[in-house]
Amino acid sequence: MNSVKQLGAINLEPQEVTILSSRVFARAPSVAAAAVVLALLSMMQYPGGTSIDARTVGYALTQNFLSDLGMTVAYDTQSNALGAALFVASMLVMVGGFGAVVWHYVRLYAVMPESRGVARAAGAASALVCASFVGVAFTPENRQMPLHVDFTLFAFRVAPVAVALLALASLRATRLPRAMAVTWAALTILLAGYVLLLSVGPSTHTETGLVTMVVAQKTVTVLAGGLLLLQCWNALRFSERHRRALQ
Repeated sequence: MNSVKQLGAINLEPQEVTILSSRVFARAPSVAAAAVVLALLSMMQYPGGTSIDARTVGYALTQNFLSDLGMTVAYDTQSNALGAALFVASMLVMVGGFGAVVWHYVRLYAVMPESRGVARAAGAASALVCASFVGVAFTPENRQMPLHVDFTLFAFRVAPVAVALLALASLRATRLPRAMAVTWAALTILLAGYVLLLSVGPSTHTETGLVTMVVAQKTVTVLAGGLLLLQCWNALRFSERHRRALQ
């Protein structure tokens, strides 16, 4: 068989086929589920209190940010050591799992001459995003609030740039399905919209503003995770089409 395999009018190199069929994509839903379970367990452990009301009991989905879970001492002054540990574990699982997905796409685009330069830039930006989210995990609000906020804002501001570069790389990789570029573009718009909201959104010092920003954060988190899982499905579906074409 030739080193280049034929799929209709599409030629794929063996290395490209190997990346597309990586187990990282197949395992991503399980990794995401593990991160969600750890986050839910952390929520169950959270004693209570919000940034504007220390008297609330337990974790309020519409009034507590996800980062509140990482506080070693909650807003109500009670210890949250176990909940914080679960939050850190959830963050590390999420960053590791979705970071691996992005890295495999960077590798895929990097082996294609037409998208190699953009892919390398996307890889560098993505590494910064992952490192920043790890920083978020290890800087609890009650101990290092300024640094925690810096890590959070930096991660979300760089993320749309990284994903936009992935979208551009996907567009240049003409042998790959357009669904991949569309998915990256949708994620770029979602993240860019959230960055805009962070800049001009309501103050979290009011109840209405707090609820707005908390709900927005959780909505963006769920949708971003869903789009990354869709991108895993895109890779696996294309890989399966290629496999069947060779039979």
